[in-house]
Amino acid sequence: MFGWGKPADDGAAERRILAAVAGLQEKTTEALREGFSELRRQNAELREELRELRRAVTDAHKDVAEHRRETETLRQELQTARREAAGILAEAGARAEAEARARSAAGARARGEAEAETAAAGEVQEEDSGGRAERGRDQDQGGSQDQGEGRDRHTVAEPGAASGRSAPGSAPARSPGAERPEAAGPGPDEDTQKQRLERAAGISAADLVCHRDTWAFIVEQAARNAHFRVPGEITAGKDGATRITVSGRSLMAILTALDAVERQDHRADPGDRALAGKIYERITDVVDTVGPGDGHGRRAAAGHAADETPQRAVIVIDDRPGPP
Repeated sequence: MFGWGKPADDGAAERRILAAVAGLQEKTTEALREGFSELRRQNAELREELRELRRAVTDAHKDVAEHRRETETLRQELQTARREAAGILAEAGARAEAEARARSAAGARARGEAEAETAAAGEVQEEDSGGRAERGRDQDQGGSQDQGEGRDRHTVAEPGAASGRSAPGSAPARSPGAERPEAAGPGPDEDTQKQRLERAAGISAADLVCHRDTWAFIVEQAARNAHFRVPGEITAGKDGATRITVSGRSLMAILTALDAVERQDHRADPGDRALAGKIYERITDVVDTVGPGDGHGRRAAAGHAADETPQRAVIVIDDRPGPP
């Protein structure tokens, strides 16, 4: 009786085991399906984020390229503006130089007209003086003839008449040029001034030592000359003294301007004429001593090195008290 029940129990147990295994398989499969689904979803999200990053990088590249184009455009515009500014500055400099030359030419013409008028006035006064002197000589000759006739009639000779002396107390006759007016101001003649300008033109550079106020006066007078250039090398010293390196061309302009101030009439500022005369004298003291033989040519001919630099001319405007 018991043998018959055992197989039935074994079959039920086997069925239960198979059912449990089938349930486990189904759960495992479901869990795997859910895991794979989650992985697929995360993979899709990652791919979407990657696409977003790629789009952002592409946009960044586009922005960089746009910025580069804008930078290149700005650089070209800046270069164009610089060229235009350089052209404007050059044109302004040329215009200023032309105006300075025109003012210098106008001043030279005015000085020439003034000198011509002065010379004409001097010639008229000289002719008047010569006419008065000629009339005086004619009157003297007529008086001498009358006195000779009187001596012949009265046979009486005046003392000193035979020797040709004038009577005591008589005024001496003036020369034809005695009444010639003085010139408007002292100054070198045209030949001397021309030689000095030529010597100054041959100077490469010269050191001018003076007070800064004296240099300011020089700049005020010479700035109107077309040949004057503001020097780039100015060294300040003690007591307001300065050392300026000027070119020969600027020395020409300074000499011309100072000579013009010296030649002004008596109505001009006496201080300006005094300053111009003293500065002109100190400059010409040095300019008159230079020449092509005092520089590099003589030294090379004497056997010195060819690259030896000649001594630079130094002009000092600094009077000091002498020994007691």
